[in-house]
Amino acid sequence: MPHQVPNSVEIVDNHLDLFFDETEDIVVFDEIESETIHRDIYFIKATEDRPFHILLSCGMSALPMTVPDDVASSKFAEVMILLPKEWNLEYESFSDEGNYWPIRLMKALMLLPHENKTWLGFGHTFGHEEDEEFSEGVGFSSVMLARSMELSEDFTKIKLDHETAIDIFTLIPLYREELEFKKKNGANDLLERFEKFGIEEIVKVGRKNVCV
Repeated sequence: MPHQVPNSVEIVDNHLDLFFDETEDIVVFDEIESETIHRDIYFIKATEDRPFHILLSCGMSALPMTVPDDVASSKFAEVMILLPKEWNLEYESFSDEGNYWPIRLMKALMLLPHENKTWLGFGHTFGHEEDEEFSEGVGFSSVMLARSMELSEDFTKIKLDHETAIDIFTLIPLYREELEFKKKNGANDLLERFEKFGIEEIVKVGRKNVCV
């Protein structure tokens, strides 16, 4: 890892040590060449007690985001996505975009605030232009940043000091109609629809579209 490229490895490692012991199966998808920030993805494999995989970004928080002065949001963030235990995340499977798209998406999001001098926070959305699906047949063409419903705030907020913390936002994949609803009505109204229809945080390809 080039020493001049900022990274968050030590911070994220120390944080995960608070929640997982040496028996947990954690793999790091390490970025070989980096610019701006070093982008790793931690793959925390599902267990019997936690029947979903966690993909957690590591590196976006290495630099502060450009948050407006009148916005009460941390300048430091990471993102995660929860995938069903059946999702194939073995390295050999990454040639299939149907398996790889969550990782590609996370890597794009990690660079976005730093390359564009902007910020990411609750309710923000990101997607392909012209509503192109992340992968053929997946249906989803965007994601929304939200607070986790599965994992505790102790896990999703990394305290750096008494005033500063890294917020970990979960990524909720959206259909085109759900994105349009969110733009018109806001993130909280969309999340209420998810709750009404029993849509979980864990990604489920083929789930109900709550806005049709």
